[in-house]
Amino acid sequence: MAKKFFVRSKVVKGVRWHIDYTIYNLENGSETRHRRDFSLNTISDLKVRSEVARILCLHLEELLFDAPAKRIAKTQPSDTVLHAVEVALAQKLKLPRENSHRTYKSVTKAFKAWLEKEGLSKLPIKNFTRKYALAYWDLLTDGKKYAGTTLQNIKIHLAALWSEMINRELAEANPWSGIKPPPANEKMRRPFTPEERKAVATEAEKTDYWLFRAILLQFYCYIRPVEITRLRFRDFDLERGTVVVQAGNAKKWQKRTATIPEAVLHYFKDGRFDQYPGNYLVLSKFDRGKKNFMVAPGMEPIDHDRMYRRHRKLLLRLVKKGKLKDITGLTWYSWKDTGISLHTRKTSPVATKDQAGHKDLSITSLYYHPEEINPEYRKLPNDLF
Repeated sequence: MAKKFFVRSKVVKGVRWHIDYTIYNLENGSETRHRRDFSLNTISDLKVRSEVARILCLHLEELLFDAPAKRIAKTQPSDTVLHAVEVALAQKLKLPRENSHRTYKSVTKAFKAWLEKEGLSKLPIKNFTRKYALAYWDLLTDGKKYAGTTLQNIKIHLAALWSEMINRELAEANPWSGIKPPPANEKMRRPFTPEERKAVATEAEKTDYWLFRAILLQFYCYIRPVEITRLRFRDFDLERGTVVVQAGNAKKWQKRTATIPEAVLHYFKDGRFDQYPGNYLVLSKFDRGKKNFMVAPGMEPIDHDRMYRRHRKLLLRLVKKGKLKDITGLTWYSWKDTGISLHTRKTSPVATKDQAGHKDLSITSLYYHPEEINPEYRKLPNDLF
């Protein structure tokens, strides 16, 4: 009997191993590509797993099309939505960012639970169209469980997973593209008033060496809190007065350089900050023993929210002392809003945009908070006549 099919295959070793194979139909000239793990990932011994994968590739054609193996092949999981999501997630978890890992895991966990509940986990990925995407989106947007920003982040991460599927030829279209973003919710974070700014900065300078310098980097250089936790001493050129946010540490994966004003450069050239090895993280988790951790330069990455908690404790301490009153909306991130709101009036808007590394002024304006009384208009002369 003439041969009807030809199979070409290879082993792909990643976070999860799988066999990547293409079936060529010799009768009609068509070809179909598949990715299946054949339970390879259940084999913990990598040498054994590699040998099993090699043998699978050698005999894949007869396994798929020769009886009785043909019946076995039909029962193997195909490119389902669940499988495609897991493959895409595995690729995203290769990114060198723990906070991205947490978000992707959280988003996919909720999405997979919905798939199981609705009986869609075994739906072929090619059949997961906008109809199903909108059904999930309606579930998320029904009620007040999620705020606008959170909903937008969920959609962005789901769309990114599908982009990965398309890149790996698991899916043909992205059902999340074109879905209208939710209305933006009112920003709860606010900038510091001049009195609050002075009180907090004074207290930080006296009592918390590293938090104070982190405040300076936000207030003057507009470096995001999470980017500050990734800075190393080699990122600073104190002779030129610059600090570099490396591409792998930046939000948009683009390297940028910020200028440290001469007036505050002495805080970084004080004989302490400038004495650490270049490969040390500026903010690191330092273990003092018995699970007692402190913030100090080192090699171990700091917890994502540790500096938020540290800043919050300082605010509460000032409230207790009576130096602050209402701290609603004040967070560690508020220093970036405060700096941009204040300095945009003292420098050109373009200079502020460049310092923050924004592509255009519309992004910079998102961080700008106008004063209730416009001081420049207060001083305008009567020029009507």
